[in-house]
Amino acid sequence: MWNLEGRIAVVTGAANGIGSATASMLAAAGVRVVAVDLDRTALEVVCDRIGSAGGQAIAAVTDVSDGAQVERMVQETRQRFGDPDILFANAAIQLAKPVVETSEQEWDRLHAVNLKGVFLCCRAVLAGMRAQKRGAIVISSSGHAFATYRNFSAYASTKGALVAFMRGVALDYAADGIRCNCVIPGATDTRLIRDYFAQSADPGKARADLLASIPLGRLAAPEDIGKAVLFLTSDHASYITGTTLAVDGGLLAQA
Repeated sequence: MWNLEGRIAVVTGAANGIGSATASMLAAAGVRVVAVDLDRTALEVVCDRIGSAGGQAIAAVTDVSDGAQVERMVQETRQRFGDPDILFANAAIQLAKPVVETSEQEWDRLHAVNLKGVFLCCRAVLAGMRAQKRGAIVISSSGHAFATYRNFSAYASTKGALVAFMRGVALDYAADGIRCNCVIPGATDTRLIRDYFAQSADPGKARADLLASIPLGRLAAPEDIGKAVLFLTSDHASYITGTTLAVDGGLLAQA
């Protein structure tokens, strides 16, 4: 269905949620997967699950905000599988605070993971992609890039910057046969959103209010986002670059 057999993918934030689901779906499509995260135990569970299903995956414990660690991870990928054809830059952390309550350290860490980490991963894989004149990069942004909520200014700034960064990468490397796009997950049933509900003054009301705001009336499953990533990395999307694909249940249509 996807024509991805034999390709090599780096998936960041692969220990849980969207990253875990997408890594499994790519492996099921015949892709050799390098699963990247800081949580070694969770990564090994993901890779064991992929292996039990007949796929190929290796765990690479990496802090994506550290350039040396990212370069080492990509070098290990080359030694094990070859140059990556696919990058799903998905690793992210979240912060829900008003500006005056956000510390400089929180701001810096958020941008280091969510924005700098994407830059470092893209930079590390682009040389190999250029050499083979083929590559597909998908960056996980967010609806916060277009319409945010109170207390999400710092987080939204990283996700908005990713959309601008993606457009630049798409233009810089189109002549090399490399495509770059953003997937825009809506409210997805992951640890991030469960943490958001748990930290709310009234978790039940926070969940109900969010569901009421989504035209399709439900949270996305991580696999809903994974399907969009597979499409954008496949040859079915060979003429798509420099754009965003919202998988949000219609949330942004009403903004």
